Amino acid sequence: MRRTQLVWILLSGFVACFLVGCGDQSGDMSGPPPTSITVTTITTQQVEHLERSVGRLVANTAPNVAAETSGRVTKVYAEAGDSVEMGQVLARLDGQAQTANQGIARGEVERLQALLSQQSARVKRLNTLVVQSLVSEDQYDEAMAQQRALESQLSSAQSHLKAATLDLEHTEILAPVSGVIESRLVSEGDFVARGQLAFSMVSAEALRAVLPIPQRLSEVIQVGQVTRLKSIQASAVEIEGPISEIRPVVGAQSRAIEVVVEVTNPGHWRDGQSIVGDIVVDAYEAVVVPPRAVVRRPIGEVVYVLESNGTRVREQAVQVSLR
Repeated sequence: MRRTQLVWILLSGFVACFLVGCGDQSGDMSGPPPTSITVTTITTQQVEHLERSVGRLVANTAPNVAAETSGRVTKVYAEAGDSVEMGQVLARLDGQAQTANQGIARGEVERLQALLSQQSARVKRLNTLVVQSLVSEDQYDEAMAQQRALESQLSSAQSHLKAATLDLEHTEILAPVSGVIESRLVSEGDFVARGQLAFSMVSAEALRAVLPIPQRLSEVIQVGQVTRLKSIQASAVEIEGPISEIRPVVGAQSRAIEVVVEVTNPGHWRDGQSIVGDIVVDAYEAVVVPPRAVVRRPIGEVVYVLESNGTRVREQAVQVSLR
């Protein structure tokens, strides 16, 4: 019974005892024969209203790894199913073109640095001569304009050198996160273009449990309710987490809504794996009895309460909540 305290006698197989009539001790056995019953003391305990759902695990992070420069694949280091760490080399491209471009960009930077150094020295000399009125200010202004132009060209060349260096570094295709290689899409000898997919990955460190629940429960399921998750493949491991999201769309086929629980992978759970979730809808203190102690009578469901003198029982109507 929910939030109700009762004292019940349980008619089930616990400790046997006997009740007899209230006659004298002279051996008069008239009247109904004694009835064997079982008596126990009721208990109060924490009761939880649970709603069970079987859903699936979805990875929070599942990146597609693409080539960030073009080139021919010279070496593949990872296969589907391999566990990799963030920054680990998955494949390597032929970087001859990138090396050449880096060399050209570096040469342009060095040439402009030399010109700018020479022009700076010329500006200094002209500045001294202008002070002495040996040259016109127009010559000095022209030299300053040339210096500013060289500075701008040098800045642009340095940006090109940086881009060429990054392009060379991108000849190594790296894992963007720690996780598992889901599929390998390139082989040694393939020519890949910039942006072409090379690997698909899944990071199983952070997962989401997506649990479908009947539409009728949409008003009692709330964000924040505790959910206990248990893997079908590893039933001994149980993880608790609050509901973080209730998706508003009702499934066209299942007519169910979905709740999402964010979890940290205990180490062996995988993306797409089936998961069992027990959502704690409510929890409260309640009086509990074994199911056989509740008897159906014309007035409804009853239990039998032992009177204080221990010689008779009283029928007590009850309203059963959770079974």
